[in-house]
Amino acid sequence: MSEHVVSLQAYAKAVLHCAKYPWATVHGLLLTETKNNKTRYVDAIPLAHSWPQLTAMFDVALQQAQLFAKTKNLKIGGYYVAYEDPNNIQLSASSSLLAKALLETNRDAVAFVINAKQLTPESSKPGLIPYVYADSKWKEQSGAFGDKSGGFVMENNQVLAATKRLVAERAEAIVHDFDEHLDDVALDWLQNPLLNERIKTG
Repeated sequence: MSEHVVSLQAYAKAVLHCAKYPWATVHGLLLTETKNNKTRYVDAIPLAHSWPQLTAMFDVALQQAQLFAKTKNLKIGGYYVAYEDPNNIQLSASSSLLAKALLETNRDAVAFVINAKQLTPESSKPGLIPYVYADSKWKEQSGAFGDKSGGFVMENNQVLAATKRLVAERAEAIVHDFDEHLDDVALDWLQNPLLNERIKTG
């Protein structure tokens, strides 16, 4: 399979979305670019913390995200979810349907479950469990983030440390998802520019 590389901005934004709503199931989208058989997850778009199932709101958000991605010459190549029960690290039936919707425009889309138990300061492993779609179902990708043979790697060895630092500094306060945008249209859930700047400056 092609190599999948997760950037700091994509990983940190997804983790911070999870950190902002630890009592809820949160989910979002991942933007990708593909070059030379390598898919890079460059950014995350936080979707929701109040509707974990396929709804009309998901369709509206997905359409807006697709239009935004197109302006950046990117694709929606991933879906992430973190469940309210931290012991749940299996892709649920409802999450499978949400992720499957991405396959209509990108057959290589990947679903990720965030493993909250790997987000502790002591953990040395990424808190992402990737699922790829094969044989008409989602399957966990074995060996991911272990070595390159597993097909999934982090952008560099600073991604985890930088994300932990952002969590410790409570940077989740400036993450906004589509749910929040519906309450305050001034919130830029597609880009989260304040958080982007925070990530860049460390």
